[in-house]
Amino acid sequence: MSKKILIIEDEPDIRKTIEYNLAREGFEIYTAASIGEGRSILNDSFALLVLDLMLPDGSGLDLCREIKSNKTLSNIPIVILTAKDDEVDKVVGFELGADDYVTKPFSPSVLVAKVTSILRRTDESNQHNSSISFEVDSLLINFDSRTAKVEGVSIKLSKTEFDLLSFFVKNQNIALDRVTILDEVWGLDVYVEERVVDTYIKVLRKKLGIAGKYIRTVFGIGYKFSIEED
Repeated sequence: MSKKILIIEDEPDIRKTIEYNLAREGFEIYTAASIGEGRSILNDSFALLVLDLMLPDGSGLDLCREIKSNKTLSNIPIVILTAKDDEVDKVVGFELGADDYVTKPFSPSVLVAKVTSILRRTDESNQHNSSISFEVDSLLINFDSRTAKVEGVSIKLSKTEFDLLSFFVKNQNIALDRVTILDEVWGLDVYVEERVVDTYIKVLRKKLGIAGKYIRTVFGIGYKFSIEED
């Protein structure tokens, strides 16, 4: 059965372009031109949501927040479309749980590559049967349930954020450059700017609170996860 994708975009030409290119990859596409219309369609059978930020009846960020706070829908990956090349919008989107973003104007092939990469990671995660967990001080990670807790409180992480955290934890004390992080977390077949790593880590540290200190900056290289004091 083909995976269902919902596109919420009010500009007809952009919506049709996205629909055409994703349909060519074998996805079952549904479209909406507003938050209200998209809300009436979206359910937990969808594999992914492509969401514009500037919509006629409100901000896509509000819908993103609503989805990620809904237990039934929170696991649906979200790719944000925005005409704003603004770091603030991206950070807010990531904080709310978005998995990736594309800035307009964009190449349809880039969007398709990002969508397929996210869905591939979703499939790999669903096939992971290990119940291995990781715990240090206030941080507890369960790789099977893909959950994280800090001081006993559950932390809401997007798919990409959890993949990033898992990659760090599984490579403790290793200095990882941005290219390596991008290749392992986002995938070799997806073009993502290196500065996206910095944005994600900024958001991840904030979400982890006191445990964010374990993601350390390695000047001149990138980052590492370490519980040892430098």
